[in-house]
Amino acid sequence: MKKKVLSFIVVLSMLSALVLVPLPASAATYGDFTYEVTDGKATITGYTGTETNVTVPGEVDGYTVTAIGNSAFSGNNTIRKIVLPETIVSIGDFAFSCDNLANINLPNSINHIGDRAFLCSNLTYVNLPTSLTSLSDYVFEACSELAYVRIPHNITSISDDFITGHDADLIVITGCANSAAQTYAERNNLTFATLPCRDHTFRNGACFCCNVLLGDLNKDGVVNTDDYTIMIGYVNDPSTCPNLSIADVNQDGVLDIYDRLFLLEIIAGIETWPA
Repeated sequence: MKKKVLSFIVVLSMLSALVLVPLPASAATYGDFTYEVTDGKATITGYTGTETNVTVPGEVDGYTVTAIGNSAFSGNNTIRKIVLPETIVSIGDFAFSCDNLANINLPNSINHIGDRAFLCSNLTYVNLPTSLTSLSDYVFEACSELAYVRIPHNITSISDDFITGHDADLIVITGCANSAAQTYAERNNLTFATLPCRDHTFRNGACFCCNVLLGDLNKDGVVNTDDYTIMIGYVNDPSTCPNLSIADVNQDGVLDIYDRLFLLEIIAGIETWPA
C-alpha cells in the first residue's frame, strides 16, 4: 500500500512539474513570413519569399508585429529594400544579415537593436530613430559601403565598435553638436557634421537645444547684446564660429545675416524662437 501511495505522489509531482514549465511560443506562417506569438505579440522569425523589395506587415493573423527575431532575414541575398512597420520595437541579433540590402527604414518606435543586426555590404545610408538611447557593439558590421549615419541626440551611449568593417575616410557621422554622436566620431577619427537640432525645450522664454542655450555665444547663461556683438563677427567670418548649433539661431543650417537679424529681434522681444 505504501508503495502505491509513493508512486501516486511521484506521478503527481511529475505532472505538477510539467504544468509549471512555460509553453513555447506558438509558431505560424503568414504569406512568406514565419512568426511566433508571445504574450499576444508577434515576432517575425523568418522570410521565405524571393522579392527584392519586402514590406514587413504590422499585423499577422490579428497579432501586432512588434519584433524582428534573431537571424530572421539572415542569408537572404535577394532583398535590396525592407520597409518596417511603425509597430516594431525590437530588432534581434543578426536579423538582417543580407549582403545586398541597400535600403531599410528604422521607425521611431524601435528601442532595441541587437548585435550584428546589420551585416549588409550594400547599406549606404542610415537614419537612426530617436527612440533609441544607446548603441551596442557591432550593430553595423561589414558595411563596407556605409557612408552616412545620422545619430539623434537621444542616443547618449555609443560603443566604439558600433560600426565595423567600413572605410573611415568615406563615412560621415551627423548629429547635434556636443552630443554622443560627435564624441563617438571624434574618438574614432570619423568625419562629423553638425546638423540643426529640431528637438527644442523652452524654459522661461529661452530656447535650449541639446541642453545648450541657443544664441548664448559667450556662454554666460543669458542671451543679450553681448551675444549680438559676437554674432556680428561670426557672420562676417563664419570660420571663426566654434559652434554652429548655438549660433544658427534661426535653425536653417547656415550661419548668415539672417541669424544676426533674428538674434537682434529675439533680444528686442520682437521675434520668438522657432518651434
